[in-house]
Amino acid sequence: MAAVENGAQHPVVILYEHALLGEGIARYLRAQSGVEATVASAHDLEAVKSALAYGPAVVIFELSDALRQVDLSTLAPDAVLIDVSTVVARGSANPPGVAGLEKILQAVRCSNSTVSLSAESPPGGTLSAPAR
Repeated sequence: MAAVENGAQHPVVILYEHALLGEGIARYLRAQSGVEATVASAHDLEAVKSALAYGPAVVIFELSDALRQVDLSTLAPDAVLIDVSTVVARGSANPPGVAGLEKILQAVRCSNSTVSLSAESPPGGTLSAPAR
């Protein structure tokens, strides 16, 4: 797990259940100017708490059984929370492409305002990625 640099304009923490998704989002975001992405396994609550202690602007997470035991809005009270949990279903409701990553980047860059990742964002300020 890499620490969030103090000079990052957009510190992001990614809490992953599936390493491929978490590391993939981190790699994409790290290629962007001003974004510092920290990753931690959503199964390791100590790693989660440690990563969130840096005060990220955005927390991107896959909801896991372990994460259900903590309140992310309490651990990262000033962060925009983005749930990218996947839903396994037949077919695709949305066309494939990079629109999901572009929407995540938009949310990271506009972390002081609300950005919807789907047609209907749930209440409470939590952003959700469209179901696949």
